[in-house]
Amino acid sequence: MPLFAAPMFLISGPDLVVAACKAGIIGAFPTPNCRTTGDLEDWLAEIDRRLSDPQDPNRSSYAPYAANLVVHSTNERLPADLDIVVRYQAPIVVTALGSPARVVDDVHSYGGIVLADVN
Repeated sequence: MPLFAAPMFLISGPDLVVAACKAGIIGAFPTPNCRTTGDLEDWLAEIDRRLSDPQDPNRSSYAPYAANLVVHSTNERLPADLDIVVRYQAPIVVTALGSPARVVDDVHSYGGIVLADVN
């Protein structure tokens, strides 16, 4: 059974995500925690770097991470955030506040998994 460190608004960031993944728990963060799409790119680059260090003998045991995208129609950043998430190939994308239909094809195109969070 997968275990998630919940994507907590204003709490979850790269340190928590990486620590959770290294403990075998899916580390998740809400993309709005990144104040800009540039920050989102920085976070994903840092998470990828820290979880895929070729010098780390334990990296094969790490859990994947999840980016939590707000898919509500009022989220003007969704297209740009989705482009970055796809570029970094986030292993899991959790959608919130609406239908996941807008992101499914893009995430599935690289083999990612989409989970819809129903609040």
